[in-house]
Amino acid sequence: MNEKSESQLKAELLTELSNAIQSKVEQEVEEELKKTSLYSAALHSSWKYFIAVAATIMALGQFSEAVTLIEDGVTSLRSRFTNSVEYERLSRVHVGNTESYIDNLLGNPQVSKAINDNIVAKYYFDEKFLLTVFIDDQRVTAYTAIPFVEDFRPTIVEEEDFSWVLLSSTYASFPANPKLYMVDHSKTASYYIEILDTGRTGLFLQNYLGNVAFGASADNSLVVDLYNKEVTGTPEEILETQNRLRKKLAPNLYGIGKLELELVQRSILTGAEFATYFGQ
Repeated sequence: MNEKSESQLKAELLTELSNAIQSKVEQEVEEELKKTSLYSAALHSSWKYFIAVAATIMALGQFSEAVTLIEDGVTSLRSRFTNSVEYERLSRVHVGNTESYIDNLLGNPQVSKAINDNIVAKYYFDEKFLLTVFIDDQRVTAYTAIPFVEDFRPTIVEEEDFSWVLLSSTYASFPANPKLYMVDHSKTASYYIEILDTGRTGLFLQNYLGNVAFGASADNSLVVDLYNKEVTGTPEEILETQNRLRKKLAPNLYGIGKLELELVQRSILTGAEFATYFGQ
């Protein structure tokens, strides 16, 4: 029997690798899609494109480039049909991270502005969310996240018999005690934000919850009610209105850090700023 020619061996190897990559893409993406209601033929047309391009690259002997392409393709498809890529990315942001680590993880911020003489807020815009990272002495001292789409609902607290989900769970159900809040409703900005004690002794970290006008689920009627009571109401009316807001409204802003609430408030963009910076 004649030995196989070099071209035959290459062809067989290419076919084997293509099949393996196709199987890998199908497995990775289908596992994600089955968790959603978006499982459809859109997947198949998408991965066939990546396979075709990868096969061409492999035929040229660039196997590592083909593998990178497939990995990027899987990530792109997961991001398109699910939120798992973005949830995982946000889960890697922590108070205490270095500034260089955050830039390597998220890329360069689209916008940054000074909050005071020491702290800079860096804004990382994604079509699904806005992440604001506060940098002090080249380290993360706090961060906040605001979803833009209704199905972007990261689980913030997850315990054996309890979970708290952004955009779904109310202020009152969050497992921490509110300490202070700020509210405003004007032509330039409309928001409610509060700071909560996490109870983590020794870490000095606090949670921030809020509702801002440009985030998802931006029903600000309860925010307007509270603002109006702040202007004209009695202390009893103000407290009653705030309690109603906290029991009925689900936040569209979450954060954690070491900053005072006033400094976090300074980072909230006006509608004009948001439109100017991100073209929205």
